[in-house]
Amino acid sequence: MAAFNEYEHYDAIGLAELVRIGDVTPKELLEAAIERVEERNPALNAVVLCMYEEAHRLIQKGLPQGPFRGVPFLIKDFGLFYKGITTSFGSRLFRNFVPDHHSTIVKRYLQSGLVI
Repeated sequence: MAAFNEYEHYDAIGLAELVRIGDVTPKELLEAAIERVEERNPALNAVVLCMYEEAHRLIQKGLPQGPFRGVPFLIKDFGLFYKGITTSFGSRLFRNFVPDHHSTIVKRYLQSGLVI
C-alpha cells in the first residue's frame, strides 16, 4: 500500500471525496493520520489515548455511507464519550468512568462515516 502523502492538502470534505471516488481507501487515510500523530504528538501531547486498533476495527467492520466516510477524526475527553473507553472529562473525579454507550455526538460522528 502506497503512503498517502497529500493528507495535509485536504480538509475533511476533500478526504471524504477521495474515498468516495476511490482514489484512496479509509485504511490509507487512517495510516496517514496515525503517522502524523506519532510524528507530532511527542512535542504537542495533544493525543492522550490512541485508539488505533478501534479505528482499524471500525474500517474492517464497514463504514456507513455518510458524508465523511473514511475520514479519521480525533475526539477530546471533554464531554464526549466512547463506549468502553475510560474517560475522565478532564477531571480526577471521573478518572475511572467507563461509559456503557456512546454520547449522542459520538454516535452522530460515527453515523457520518468518521473514523474515530
